[in-house]
Amino acid sequence: MKNLKRIFAILLIVILVGMYIATFVMAILDRSETMAMFKGCVALTIFIPIVAYFYIALHRYAMYRSGRSDAYSVNGAGSSKPGTASSDDKQE
Repeated sequence: MKNLKRIFAILLIVILVGMYIATFVMAILDRSETMAMFKGCVALTIFIPIVAYFYIALHRYAMYRSGRSDAYSVNGAGSSKPGTASSDDKQE
């Protein structure tokens, strides 16, 4: 999971830097689309990190609700340790 987050973060950085380079090149070439690209670049600079934050928050919430400590846990429980009884297993 940690490597997936790193790859995702690097990909987002490459996308943002690529947008800035494209806008800069268009400004040097003095194209009519430069202002629209700049506005789009500013909008995506705000939008991409917000979407990434909400995705991570939603993933954490889903993992919390399912009771799993790891997204790729094999046994499904993940957070319970062997030998400990949960509230459903206790007999009164």
